Amino acid sequence: GGIGKTTFTQHLYEEVKSHFQVPIWICVSLNFNANRLAREIVKQIPEVNGENKNWSEEEKIAQRLQSKRFLLVLDDMWTYHEDEWRKLLAPFRKAGTGGNMVIVTTRIPHVAKMVKTVDHLNLERLRREDILPFFEECVFGDQQPWKDHDVLREVGEKIVDKLKGFPLAAKTVGRLLRNNLTFDHWTRVLDSKEWELQTSDDDIMPALKLSYDYLPFHLQQCFSYCALFPE
Repeated sequence: GGIGKTTFTQHLYEEVKSHFQVPIWICVSLNFNANRLAREIVKQIPEVNGENKNWSEEEKIAQRLQSKRFLLVLDDMWTYHEDEWRKLLAPFRKAGTGGNMVIVTTRIPHVAKMVKTVDHLNLERLRREDILPFFEECVFGDQQPWKDHDVLREVGEKIVDKLKGFPLAAKTVGRLLRNNLTFDHWTRVLDSKEWELQTSDDDIMPALKLSYDYLPFHLQQCFSYCALFPE
């Protein structure tokens, strides 16, 4: 999580969607249910003339995609159930055109192995020489990094080491530090006990928890309220 799979795929999607008549983006998450996903997909495909309101979602998908090229992105897929997978793709197989594409993002290697038809792309964490300038941009924006803040450089580089090469962690912590460019604030972030809760090299929750801890109380309440809504 936080390696940049969704962001990378969003970039691809925007680059190529003009080559497809029907681009579709669906967030799958934990609940891979073909019926639920079909309901979400139908909302993103324009209706066609003579459509029967009593058709099932699968029938609507097949009819609306007839003779059209489609791009389907299934983002953040956590589980694979062969029957549900076949059921979801069945109406797409009836489109009757070539050049269609399905892109799946997942953090689960088994899911990638089961759904792939070509070699999968494995995103790696950013190297230090790449994450440091990204972190600097998150903190300083368009300003020259460390200008007038050279006293923060050493602390900042130690914080970068704790981010383990994860772009989401760099973005989150970088913007937290951006709000208060003082040595005391940056040192408190560096010495926070949250970092000790890191369960593995792939765990970015401490970085995300830090950003939550430093939210004003009314925004922490707002965050909790937003968590009531479906993902």
